[in-house]
Amino acid sequence: MKLFAKYNRINVVSTIIIFLLGCIAFSFLLRYVIINQIDEDLKIEKNEIINYVNRFNHLPAVIEVRDQYTNYKAVQKPQYINNEISTIKVYDTSRQKNELRRIIQFNLQVNNQWYFVNVSKSLAGTDKLIQTIIIITISTILLIVVVTFFINRIVLRRLWQPFYNTLQTVQRFNLSDAQALNFGKTNIEEFQNLNTILTDSLGKAQQDYQTLKEFTENASHELQTPLAVIQSKLDILIQNENVTEAESQAIQSAYNALQGLSKLNQSLLLLAKIENNQFSEKTEIDVKELLQNKINQFSEIWKTSNINVHQSLTSKIITGNFYLTDILLNNLLSNATKHNVPNGSITVLLKDALQITNTGIPQPLDEKKMFKRFSKANNADGSHGLGLSIIQQICIASGYTVTYNFNLPDVHSFTINFN
Repeated sequence: MKLFAKYNRINVVSTIIIFLLGCIAFSFLLRYVIINQIDEDLKIEKNEIINYVNRFNHLPAVIEVRDQYTNYKAVQKPQYINNEISTIKVYDTSRQKNELRRIIQFNLQVNNQWYFVNVSKSLAGTDKLIQTIIIITISTILLIVVVTFFINRIVLRRLWQPFYNTLQTVQRFNLSDAQALNFGKTNIEEFQNLNTILTDSLGKAQQDYQTLKEFTENASHELQTPLAVIQSKLDILIQNENVTEAESQAIQSAYNALQGLSKLNQSLLLLAKIENNQFSEKTEIDVKELLQNKINQFSEIWKTSNINVHQSLTSKIITGNFYLTDILLNNLLSNATKHNVPNGSITVLLKDALQITNTGIPQPLDEKKMFKRFSKANNADGSHGLGLSIIQQICIASGYTVTYNFNLPDVHSFTINFN
C-alpha cells in the first residue's frame, strides 16, 4: 500500500471515529442541558403555584400550555415522594401513543386540605430537537470528512510530488550513464536533504563504477599483448621435437590454461565494450539464416557428443547489431552444448521468439545468480561463468528480453524475444 493511501485511510478513519465519539458525547451533553432546563422550568412552575396559594389561599386555575400538564389531587395526608423530579411514560390520548414526560411532584396544603400536585412537561419535542440537532451535526461532520479527504488528496499529492519525482529519477538511474543526476527543485527541507544524500551516494557509486570499468577495460587491453607473446612461445615449444613426453604434457597443460585465460580476457573486454555502447550500428538481420549457419557449425560437435538436435525455424527479420546478435546465438548454442548430458538433446525453435531447450542437470538454475558474472551452474570444462552474463548484456543493449524456464525432470530453456 502506498504511503499516501495509508495516511489517507488512517486520517479518514481516525477523523470519523473522533467525530462519532464527539457526536455521541455532544448528544448526551445536549440532552442533559435541555432536561436540566426543563427541570428548572418545573421548579419555577412549582414556586409560582406555592406563591399563588400563599397569596390568594386557593389553587390557581389549570391553564392549558403546550406540552405542559398540571394536575391537583385532594388527599387525606401528604403523599410519599421518592424523587421530586423524575421521568415517566404516559399514554397521550390526543396523540394516541406513549410519550416520555418530565414530572415534578409535591404536596400542598390549602385551607386545611392537602393536595398532591404534579406538573409535567413532554419530552417529545425535546427528543425531536435533539434528533434534529444530531442529524445536522452528523451531516456537517460527514461534509467536513469528505471535504477534508479531497483536500488532503490534493494537498498531499502536491506535497509528495517531489518525492515521487525523486523515485522516478532513481528508477531511471543507470551506473553506466555518465549523466549527472537531476532531482529538480523543491522548497521542502526533508526532500532537499533526501535529494542531496542520494546525489552524493549515487554520484560516488557512479564514480566507483566508472573507475572499475576503466580498470577492467584497460587491464583486458594490456593483457592481450603478453597473452599473445606467451601463446607464440608455447607454440614454438610444442613444435620442438627435442622435448620429452613429460615436458610436452606440461606445455600442453599450460597452453590449455592460457587458452582459458585468453577467452576470459576476451569476454571481459566484450562486456566492457557492450557497456560503453560501442556496438550502436544496426542493420537488418535474417535470424533464420544466421541461426542455420550456427547450427551447421555446431553439428560436428553435437554428433561427437551424441546430442540429438531438433529444429523448427521460420523466417524472422529483425533490426539490431549483427556482431552482437551473432555472439548471442553462439553463446546460447554453446551454453546448451556445454551444460548438456551424455546422449542428451537440444531443441531450437524460431517463431516470433527464439527458444533453445536442452537437457542438463536435474534441477533449475538459480535465477538470482544465473546472470551474474562468474556464476557457474556446474564445473563444465572451459566455462568461466560469463556466458549468461554476456547474453543478458547483449539483450539489454539490443532491446531484447531473455527468460529462463525449467521443466522436470532435466529440461532447461532460454527464450529470446526480439521485439
